[in-house]
Amino acid sequence: MTLRAVFPIVAILALTTLSACGFRPLYATAGDDYNTAASMARVNVALINDRVGQLTRNALLETLTPRGQSTNPLYDLSVTLTESTSEQGFTKDNEATIADYLIRANYQLVRRSDSKVLREGTVRARTSYNIVESDFASIEAEDSARRDAARNLAQQLANQVAIGLRSQ
Repeated sequence: MTLRAVFPIVAILALTTLSACGFRPLYATAGDDYNTAASMARVNVALINDRVGQLTRNALLETLTPRGQSTNPLYDLSVTLTESTSEQGFTKDNEATIADYLIRANYQLVRRSDSKVLREGTVRARTSYNIVESDFASIEAEDSARRDAARNLAQQLANQVAIGLRSQ
């Protein structure tokens, strides 16, 4: 039997197994009164300090509230960030050629009506960038890594918010 013949059988078995275990997609609305996207739009994202915080918050708002923030949010999301950079890949002259940039976010999603914490935890994003002889090129590479990490972190935070709202 070839792989092409086996694949449809495996796919059907996987789908029936997932439906039997109670699996439901995070953003699904069919057969369900709950709409994750509408609930995510009701989240107020508190200001986050520093430039990376601004980048993260903006990316998070684009994901959670693509049509604009709600005038009367039901939930509050607070995020605190810490950043670190570590140099890697040293030359014979002990000069770094690569750097790792890490952002760690502690978050807390709270329902406003009763101040119940729906979800809290820590997520992190890491990127690497090259350190070259040109200072300008190295600074641009670091800024690009910072923006990429902020977008990645915002997506992880949005996923955690969706899980917290869905599991309430």
